[in-house]
Amino acid sequence: MPTAETLAIPLGPRRLVGRALDLLTRQDAGLRGASFYIGLILLLTVGPAVALTGLAVASGAGDAFIGAGREGRFPAWAGWLFLAAVPALLGFVAAGVEARALATAVIGGRAEGRPLRLRESITVARARFWSVLGAEVLVGILSVAVESVLTFALTVALGGVDAIGYAVSVVVGVVVGTPFIYTTAGIVLGEAGTLEALRRSVRLARARKQLAVVVTLFSVMAGLVVQLGLGVAADTVSRVISGTGLASSFPTALVVPLAAALVFAYGTLILLTEAIAAAPAVHAFVALTHYTGGLERGRREPLPVQHAWDPWFTPGLAAATAVGLAALVLGVLALPGTAPA
Repeated sequence: MPTAETLAIPLGPRRLVGRALDLLTRQDAGLRGASFYIGLILLLTVGPAVALTGLAVASGAGDAFIGAGREGRFPAWAGWLFLAAVPALLGFVAAGVEARALATAVIGGRAEGRPLRLRESITVARARFWSVLGAEVLVGILSVAVESVLTFALTVALGGVDAIGYAVSVVVGVVVGTPFIYTTAGIVLGEAGTLEALRRSVRLARARKQLAVVVTLFSVMAGLVVQLGLGVAADTVSRVISGTGLASSFPTALVVPLAAALVFAYGTLILLTEAIAAAPAVHAFVALTHYTGGLERGRREPLPVQHAWDPWFTPGLAAATAVGLAALVLGVLALPGTAPA
């Protein structure tokens, strides 16, 4: 049965988006623990590759790597870096998908007035992981195809213009994203499979076209603003490091903790970005369908807690962590000046 909270969600675009943002600003929004969980995933999978890269740069081995690459010869530590990049790539993809599903579950529970505990949210996100991944792959392929065609056509007509890529990404995000804006909510809250969720999303978008466009615009712009902010921050840090000469004199002992802190912080930002982008779509889906039955699995069958690492670790995450840490240790031993005498 729909709760009083779901029945009270307005369908007007302005009021709905305002209500969704209001939920995100509450102190009890339930996103802090979820953001730490995504940060942990990135720390364990992406952290080793980032730390090894930082150590190579700080020790001066990075310059030798570039020179050796031109000659077709790579140092031994580069092989371990390539190995560490495998769990890093897999962890980055998994964290993004799980962040989207987790944010949808957390916001859905808040929207219906029955917040989920973190263990319950993780249960729902893991149960819907492959369906969400499948939907992202299908929509991503369509977006890339449309964006490539538009970019090529505009480049031929107007020549190389830097603003073309940014403008095309916004247009494609809205045009392609609008029919499928409710897909993740349909999977997580509506218990639909990948293809069925895509079809349902198209039907809901057609039923309320203006609402779908507004929700999509908000989602696309939220992601672009965060990306722009990260790009500016990264460029500023790079200029400071280059200008002050820290790249060649940075204390090696601080590289690993700094890399860990940055990767963990980025992981928490991924969850918060997904929550901001998903909040209006989740509220609109609930307002249109009054259905949140997919969350009951988390309440009914939450992940068991039998060990200290439950429910944070899965066998896949444990394996990726082991590979990443082993590659980090062996890569550090292979760096010039670090191998035992």
